[in-house]
Amino acid sequence: MHLWPEGEQFTREVIMPTGAGLPEEGVEPVGYEDFPVMVTFRVPAFDVVVETWKNTDPAKSFGLFRQFIVAWDQEEELTDKMLAGYLYAYPGADENMFRVFCEYVKEAILANQKSFPEISAAIH
Repeated sequence: MHLWPEGEQFTREVIMPTGAGLPEEGVEPVGYEDFPVMVTFRVPAFDVVVETWKNTDPAKSFGLFRQFIVAWDQEEELTDKMLAGYLYAYPGADENMFRVFCEYVKEAILANQKSFPEISAAIH
């Protein structure tokens, strides 16, 4: 058993922000409404997550981010071109995807931590 859930795949809903917000009952939307997308993620090696977090090179950003995302319900096969198009068209989509990813990993680490024995804080 490992603490870091490397290799695990999971699917979660991610809201794609269009700028108009989520629909409200009785309110006419201005522009397109935010919409949910079911995204399938893969937990990469911990080093990849750290490198993504520390990265300041825009040329590396997409390649690092792409390692987290396996598929989604917007098309049969998620292509790099399609994902890049969504990320460009909907600013904030990448932050929403990464936030959902982080929430899952946090829950997985807490669950995995319970399978490890308690460490005594007593000094002998």
